[in-house]
Amino acid sequence: MKHERHHWLEKLQVEFAGAAALAVTFFLIGPMHGWWDPQWPTTFIPTGSFAGLFKFGLLVWILAVGCAALTVSSRPEGALFATLIGAVGVSMHSTQIKILLWSREAHFAGVFLQLIVELLVLFVIVVGAIHIIRQVRGLIARIRPDWMWRGRITAETVASGPQKTESAAIGKLDSWPARLLWALSPVGSEMSEQTPGTESSPAASPAKEAKNRKASLVCTVSCLAATVLYSSIMLMLLMRSTNRGQIIFALFASFLLATLIAHQQFATRFSVVSWATPLITGVLFYMLAIASSGKAGMNIWTGVQHWALALPIDWMTAGGAGGVLGYWVSERIHELRHIERHAENESS
Repeated sequence: MKHERHHWLEKLQVEFAGAAALAVTFFLIGPMHGWWDPQWPTTFIPTGSFAGLFKFGLLVWILAVGCAALTVSSRPEGALFATLIGAVGVSMHSTQIKILLWSREAHFAGVFLQLIVELLVLFVIVVGAIHIIRQVRGLIARIRPDWMWRGRITAETVASGPQKTESAAIGKLDSWPARLLWALSPVGSEMSEQTPGTESSPAASPAKEAKNRKASLVCTVSCLAATVLYSSIMLMLLMRSTNRGQIIFALFASFLLATLIAHQQFATRFSVVSWATPLITGVLFYMLAIASSGKAGMNIWTGVQHWALALPIDWMTAGGAGGVLGYWVSERIHELRHIERHAENESS
């Protein structure tokens, strides 16, 4: 299969899986308000709806199974994007957060602390979805390995043909930062765990390997920091209304563009930066809301800035989906550049 056809098939799979997941949750799951009060925003810990939180996590994990099966020829981030965009269907049925803030004016800071805790729980739910995607892809790889995504395209591998594409693995996992980043990135278990390109240079010195690992970690941290900075600026500019649709759009667009720009600058192979950044930014914004709220009093909720009115589920679904899509698009742009350069070299 040519690289161009593989890119087209990957795009088709991700688009279909994402549209199908969103349609199911928005039209079938979203209207079912049995697990949260339709008059209240879709938040779980501040309202004590722990059963609803469990059901939402279960929904995300079921979506992960289906999306992983539908996107086996795509990079694993395609399955994660389809899962998170599907979960947006639940977020879109929520009411505004204002009623929650209004009802808890006496414990204003405590509400935001509970929202931060909920963000941390949602972080764990996404990690669970990532490992489900790995297991499903690993199972399919054992049954039909010819269906699977064959790894990143680089300047070295594009000349070798599609059957010798680089592995998508992330370096040797002999340090805890590398193991942690690998565990938080949706790398398929069907991929090997050796350093990409080590087949051609098995005698790489330990010093060179350590230098490469350090450079990879610095690149990842730089990409994460740049994404947080860019997305924060974009959110301040775009989130100018309390309307739910506008909030979801602002989160999706901000993290899509921020991740795309940051990954073009710092092309890390650890895609954890794409979905974790919205949750990190959400924690920072909630903490900023606590610091700027002042003393509790009458109508204190009216002074909350628009950028602090997004729900934890919004940061996870709309923000996370936008970030993963930005990473996915950026990876494809990097690969298309390699393909174009190879085509120019062949024609010259």
